[in-house]
Amino acid sequence: MEEKVEARFMGQSKMTSRGQITVPMEIRRKFKLKTSDIVYFLEVNGSIVLKLGPLILTE
Repeated sequence: MEEKVEARFMGQSKMTSRGQITVPMEIRRKFKLKTSDIVYFLEVNGSIVLKLGPLILTE
C-alpha cells in the first residue's frame, strides 16, 4: 500500500548565480522565520525538504 503524501504550494524562488534563494514571505510568516535562523535541506524520496533547526537525527 502506498503512503499518501499531502502537499501544499506555498510559493517559489529562483536561485541566484551564487546559489542563494529567498524564502517566500508566506513561509517566513507561517513558520516565524527570522534572521539568523538555521534551515536544513534534506533529501526525502527524491524530493528536497526544508527543515527549520535544530535538526535532530535518530537511527
